[in-house]
Amino acid sequence: MDKIAIEAARLLFADGGAGWIVAVLLGLACLHLYRDGLRTLEARIEETGLTAAALERASQTNAAVAVALEGRTRVLEDLARLSGEIARGVERSDGHAREKLDEILRRLADLQHRPPA
Repeated sequence: MDKIAIEAARLLFADGGAGWIVAVLLGLACLHLYRDGLRTLEARIEETGLTAAALERASQTNAAVAVALEGRTRVLEDLARLSGEIARGVERSDGHAREKLDEILRRLADLQHRPPA
C-alpha cells in the first residue's frame, strides 16, 4: 500500500505537474459520477414511491371489490335458500292438492257404488 501511495505522489509531480491536472480532472469526473448517481437514486426512490401509492390504491380497490362480492354472495345464498323454501312449499301444496283430489275421487267413487235411493 505504501508503494502505491509513493508511486501516486511521484506521478503527481512528474512531467511538470501534469499529474495534478489529471488528478483534478479525475476528481471532477468522480464528482460528476457521484452527482449523477445521486440523481439516479432519487429517481428510483420517487418511482418506488409512485409504485407504492399505485399498489395501495389497487389494494383499496381490491378490498372494496371483495366487500361487494361478499355482499353479493350473501344475497345469492339468501336467494338460494328462498328458492328452496318456495320449492318445498310448492311440493307441499301439490301434495295437499293431490290429497284433496284423491278425497274427491274417493267420494265420487263411493257415490257411484251406492245403490240409488
